[in-house]
Amino acid sequence: MGRRALLSVLGASLLVTLLAGCAGSPTIPVATSTETPSVEAETRLWYQANSAFSDGRYSAAIHLYERYLTTYPKSRRANEAHWELGQSYEQMGEVTGALKEYRILAGPEGAPVSSQSVYAERALHRIEALRNQSTVPAGARSGHTALYVSFSNLPPMAQVESWVRQLSAQGVSAILVDASLESSFTRPPTPTVAPTSTPLPTLPTGALFSTSQGPVMTDWFSVLVPQAHEVGMSVFAVLDLFHAPLSDHRQESRMLLYDPTRRKVHPWAQFDLLAPPVQQELAQLLADLLRSGVDGMVFRARAENSFAYEVSDGVLRQFETQVRQPSSEVAQALRERMTVRQDAGALASDKTLWRWVGWKARQELDVLARLKKYLQKAVPRLRMVLEIHPEALSNPTSALVNYGEDAAEARRRGFDLLLGGPSREASDVRAFGGAFKGWSRDVIQSEKGEPQTLPQGWVLLRTPAEHGGGMFTGLAQQADELRTPDIRHLVFVPEAAPAVP
Repeated sequence: MGRRALLSVLGASLLVTLLAGCAGSPTIPVATSTETPSVEAETRLWYQANSAFSDGRYSAAIHLYERYLTTYPKSRRANEAHWELGQSYEQMGEVTGALKEYRILAGPEGAPVSSQSVYAERALHRIEALRNQSTVPAGARSGHTALYVSFSNLPPMAQVESWVRQLSAQGVSAILVDASLESSFTRPPTPTVAPTSTPLPTLPTGALFSTSQGPVMTDWFSVLVPQAHEVGMSVFAVLDLFHAPLSDHRQESRMLLYDPTRRKVHPWAQFDLLAPPVQQELAQLLADLLRSGVDGMVFRARAENSFAYEVSDGVLRQFETQVRQPSSEVAQALRERMTVRQDAGALASDKTLWRWVGWKARQELDVLARLKKYLQKAVPRLRMVLEIHPEALSNPTSALVNYGEDAAEARRRGFDLLLGGPSREASDVRAFGGAFKGWSRDVIQSEKGEPQTLPQGWVLLRTPAEHGGGMFTGLAQQADELRTPDIRHLVFVPEAAPAVP
């Protein structure tokens, strides 16, 4: 099945799987393979090559793609294999090898572009680009030098092509861009309004890609992604699932916030990821986003440290059924946590509190892991990145209670982790490197027959003042100096609007 056909059924597969995961055990049933041994061997080799590229093991990727083309020269994936092989050579700085693969796709010089290969035109663009540069941009060989661009900082659509090409020439290898206005790293979160408060002004909302699940503000991804891919840049969509651009206004799809001091619940703005209707809509939303051709997705972390106090009827019922403990005991544990002194000893309700936050965090991660599995089944190279707070590394127990974050478990599930929060100075990278140490090793849960990607670390950095106004020359060199074996991807966040360089 080709990528387009697989994407067309992806949404339905996601819905069935997610609902199956909610109704019972979180274990995902694996269908019995009907492929012949020869087809299975080809599929396994293809996944190994894709996984090597996705993990940044470009030398291994070159070996595996070449082996694939030698073993299966007439495969339906042959053109894609030549393209990925050329991309691997580029990442290694081997321009001659890259040009060889691109010329195979483009055909004899002067010949018309083949209508049978969607890669032919891409290859011609890469040939022209490589002829005009003597080396691969610094920073592209060992990890991404990424630039975060909020919606408000995007250039006019008419200038996107020149903007992308000049960023690429300056060594920027990836762009992180908001998939909706609510996802912005630079926009302050909208506070929850108490019932007696004066409502805040309604801010603009809507998706920035084509989707059937909610309002579309403008389809930016259809313009940006093709332009970026033409010059070999990657595009990552930044999305806040808790405030996703969905047309779901049902109260049962939203979380409530429990106030232990008054023993009341208040409306809470974010979606309940454990509610089956929300999962259905999110599954289709992400399938729509995948069709834009993005190379990865970054899921925002909670903005508020309210995880332990977020409740809903559905979540409480699931907890009582699976853990076999009354939800009233959860409420009592939360009340005691609010009133106990900092220097007090352990409470009898502590076990209930940890059982509650641990169970709920695992349930949410199960939902994200199922999304990850099926999205990567359609696009094996797709990188799935979870934002975490620094607290998840420095104080894991606090991060679990406050944000529902378990960095170690997310890593075992194969997620990349982005150290989020406010962007930080470049001098802080080395300090965080120790916390990420060893994360590029094989620590993920293995699953027979499934492609695996090794988790990698990402960090948000302030763009140096001298690079303000959109002049980003030198970022790639700085990124190479700061990169560690485990923090390979550095995301620069400009303080000023990035004008066209």
